[in-house]
Amino acid sequence: MIRIVFSPRATNANAPAVFIDRDGVINCKRANDYVLEWRQFVFVPGIRQALRDLSTLRLPMIVISNQAAVGKGLLQPLVLGEISARLNRTLLSDGVSLNACYYCPHRIEECCDCRKPRSGMLRQAAADFAIDLARSIFIGDSETDVQAAQSAGCRPILFGPDVISDLQTQEWAEHVPVARTAKDLFEVAETCLQLT
Repeated sequence: MIRIVFSPRATNANAPAVFIDRDGVINCKRANDYVLEWRQFVFVPGIRQALRDLSTLRLPMIVISNQAAVGKGLLQPLVLGEISARLNRTLLSDGVSLNACYYCPHRIEECCDCRKPRSGMLRQAAADFAIDLARSIFIGDSETDVQAAQSAGCRPILFGPDVISDLQTQEWAEHVPVARTAKDLFEVAETCLQLT
């Protein structure tokens, strides 16, 4: 597991947190490819404003992301750190403060505890930042995000217009709150946090 901390642990022990997947939620996924350098990092339309809105909740905001490109030798951990630092600086200019990024660098066949759908990254972040997982939310765009959230005891939120186009046929997505656009995300997230 790769952990990049930008700000110290929250002052309120056992507070909820906002966990966020990276690829497909913060930045646009690259078709059949990885983000291997900052110039390939393209923000999802509207997500910077949505993150700004979420930051008004004054909860820890932590990125949780599988990054198998590291394990495949396509991306050096140092470069992943540089991309993360650029992401953090860009969001800071918007008034958004990420607390940390947690990355699983392993390939799927390595069967590690940190790769989503397992919940190792969420549990480690909770230990590091004294987070109450049962009161937290995890915003993702895939079944593995939902499974990781549920395994850790968080409330999952599905985000994006593409991931839910055939929602009716996806049994795993039943009863999972959905934000179709970045504009909807704050309202859905706030509602979910009130329910936890």
